Amino acid sequence: MKLLFYKIRLLVILSASVTSLGCSTVGQIKNEPISGKNDTELTSGTLFSAARAGNPKGITLILAFSGGGTRASALSYGVLEELRDTNVTIGGKSTRLLDEVDFISSVSGGSITAAYYGLFRDKIFYDFKDKLLTRDLKEQIISTVLNPLRWFSNLGITDHTVGIYADAGFGEYTFGDMLEKGPPYIAINATDLSQGARFSFLQDYFNLICSDLSTFPVARAVAASAAMPLLFDPIVLKNYDTCDITDSINFLSSKTSIGKHSIRNTASAALSYSNKKERPFVHLVDGGVSDNLGLRIITDPVELTGGIVNYFSMIHGEDSYSIPRHFAIIAVNASVKVDSSMDKSSTPPSMRQTLNAVTDAQLQLYNNETTDLIKLKLEQWVDETKTQGIPVEAHLISIELKSVSSDRLRNRLNLIPTTLGLPEEEVELLIGTGRKLLRENPQFQKLLKSISSHKTQ
Repeated sequence: MKLLFYKIRLLVILSASVTSLGCSTVGQIKNEPISGKNDTELTSGTLFSAARAGNPKGITLILAFSGGGTRASALSYGVLEELRDTNVTIGGKSTRLLDEVDFISSVSGGSITAAYYGLFRDKIFYDFKDKLLTRDLKEQIISTVLNPLRWFSNLGITDHTVGIYADAGFGEYTFGDMLEKGPPYIAINATDLSQGARFSFLQDYFNLICSDLSTFPVARAVAASAAMPLLFDPIVLKNYDTCDITDSINFLSSKTSIGKHSIRNTASAALSYSNKKERPFVHLVDGGVSDNLGLRIITDPVELTGGIVNYFSMIHGEDSYSIPRHFAIIAVNASVKVDSSMDKSSTPPSMRQTLNAVTDAQLQLYNNETTDLIKLKLEQWVDETKTQGIPVEAHLISIELKSVSSDRLRNRLNLIPTTLGLPEEEVELLIGTGRKLLRENPQFQKLLKSISSHKTQ
């Protein structure tokens, strides 16, 4: 009976979502224009900013938080706790490894943790669990969907969800509030629905649509990053024609006919924002549609500039570029094992099983491809720096639920659903798992040992 009720409720939500998408919903425009800006730069406000702020003789540390609802939020939070409690010596000074983080890329559920840390820093360790991890956001959203008063509103489900996120802790804070705190820089990733390409809430993307990221509400970006198609309507941005993006157009145009297929696609998608008449609006949905691990934003800027040496040359100048001794990525992947229980029966799978299988199976395949790409790129970057006589060590530290050694614990974690809000027991289990997986990760231990042995300065 409980499962039947769940199915009925899911159908109601889906029907309501489709209805609001097709009929009454009007996308709320909350991004403000910029004007009088000449020759905007593709590279402003991205990893270039993080690299400028980092310690060129020490470590560049990047975190990537995947999608996966509160399961992803809690697992990522556990990693932050472990980094807080891990001390290293850099430049002769003992420091928390958490304070060495330069950049955080996030998707969907992982964006909740990344955005909250970006806004409030260590405050996350005191109130985040109660405000967002154990809070039943799913029930609040369902109640909103089923509220008859909503049916007379032209606001979509996602707009109402923005209000729920704001009430839960994000308030009316904007990216300007976040940027005032300095590094680490936070990249909340969504997907441009018509292009199927990543759209990151960074000023370089907002430059292309002549808009000011600093005034944009963080809660709205988080909602866009987690707006699963069909269940949620897109977050809409206005593509303004109030600034000069000539330099960006020229740069992107030069990349659409050379390089690898993925780079050409990235450049072409970004270039599409220059067509203001054909694309006056941008519709954003769940970032997991384009990259559920949030890792490709790390490789794209490097590849667009022609490699790691060129990348750092553009940052610091050709005669004075400096590449860090350690380049480390901690990728937190909260995806679970694909449910194959349907194969044990001739009975047609339920709607829930079908939806999960279609999404989970595809995500697993794409996640594996993305991870392999990152590994390959790191190897190439190390080889490239060696030819310049620069000793660089690259570390890819993968935190994955599937790497849990205990079969019993792994099975229990696999049963935790992709939802918003979990019981405290499951939240604590995920937090502890995130901490343990990072602490015992061989690549993480190798990084700590290497920092210590080289006496990083």
